[in-house]
Amino acid sequence: MIRTNIEEYENYGRVLCVSDGTVDAKITLDVGPRVIYLARKGKKNVFFNDLLRRTCCNKPEMDEYYGKGRYWYLYGGYRLWLSPEGLPHTYYPDNDPVNYEIDGDTVTFTPPAQTENGLATGYSLTFKGNGEIGVRNFIKNTSGKVKEGAVWTLAVMSQRSHTFGAQSVRDTGLLPNRTLVIWPYTDIHDGRIRIENGLVDVRQDPDGKGALKIGFNNELGRIMTLTADGQLFTQTFDTDHINGVYPDGGCSSEIYSCPDFTEAEALSPLSAIAPGDEAVFELNWTLSECTVDAADMKALEELIRG
Repeated sequence: MIRTNIEEYENYGRVLCVSDGTVDAKITLDVGPRVIYLARKGKKNVFFNDLLRRTCCNKPEMDEYYGKGRYWYLYGGYRLWLSPEGLPHTYYPDNDPVNYEIDGDTVTFTPPAQTENGLATGYSLTFKGNGEIGVRNFIKNTSGKVKEGAVWTLAVMSQRSHTFGAQSVRDTGLLPNRTLVIWPYTDIHDGRIRIENGLVDVRQDPDGKGALKIGFNNELGRIMTLTADGQLFTQTFDTDHINGVYPDGGCSSEIYSCPDFTEAEALSPLSAIAPGDEAVFELNWTLSECTVDAADMKALEELIRG
């Protein structure tokens, strides 16, 4: 059974603190929501916290679309978006108080509806014990028109971590089996990126130059982050690359990294969301201890393939 209480955390205001006895989580209530803190007992936060608010979308398009001074802040932690990405609609300024509801071991967080976008989003966290958490993400179409998109989840991971995912090993004969998508600001020779036949790995480096992003068809449905203090954050999810169409050239996982943080991203297939309907995408998180050497690509691939 979970234990909960509300406290002030850093400069985020009120957070709901949840513990299952193995891991502790904190979720923002005055902004977001963000799962701003997650750690095993005695360990450090696996998520990055943008306490200086260094990452902010304050472009003129934001003033025009949302109203002057309404800007989006990264904040850090775990958040939910709708793909494909675009300015200004993706960067909704989620800076208002969040409603929450506790039902047994499940806590649901619902921010105010995005009036300008015609969307209502939120997620539920179900604490299953032993560091396992079920995450149910939902995006409801509150407009009068069909919305096209994919549920897009982003976990902003701590510094000096490694985030990695498995490439497809499906035998497709004369057809391709792997998708690697490179964003225009990415230098393919960047030493933070390592690519093997079965694995994509991105190392977070506070001394790295600029940003990079790489996406791939994660048919295994598993993306992992190994933190500097030996915690393994595993996200698993269902994929359908046979029948489904994914955004960004066929990506069900994407990894973004810059000198401040890395994002471990999972995406659902694209779908048409009718007015009043809801798109749902479920993840399963596991936070465990790990002694694998992050420099050993073979060991990382064995780890992610189980």
